[in-house]
Amino acid sequence: GGRGWIEEGLRQGQVAGRWPSVLELDAEGCILSNRFDDTPLVSSWGVRPFELATLRLQNLASLQLRYRDELGPVDDRCLTQLGGCAVVGRGGETLYSWLDEGLCDVPDMGDVLDAIQG
Repeated sequence: GGRGWIEEGLRQGQVAGRWPSVLELDAEGCILSNRFDDTPLVSSWGVRPFELATLRLQNLASLQLRYRDELGPVDDRCLTQLGGCAVVGRGGETLYSWLDEGLCDVPDMGDVLDAIQG
């Protein structure tokens, strides 16, 4: 995986005005710098814990809580949490499966999309 999706998520939210600026952008909206650039990287694929936590918290506050009724499970006995990702096909077969291996670990969305697209 890579960490480019984290900055892209921060950029999209910032451009849309969903949260305060953590990136310095040029006139075209390209990233010039990131306020987290001086914090240490964690894991073999270079994730900054505060950067990822900020993105997750901003998504939680701006999207998940606002649209809880639409995004939440139909059955309130269901629980969603970080720690794994599974994509199941129409026939119930597993198309993609991934388990969290530690701090700031997330599935590579490219792999998830590849599995969905077959």
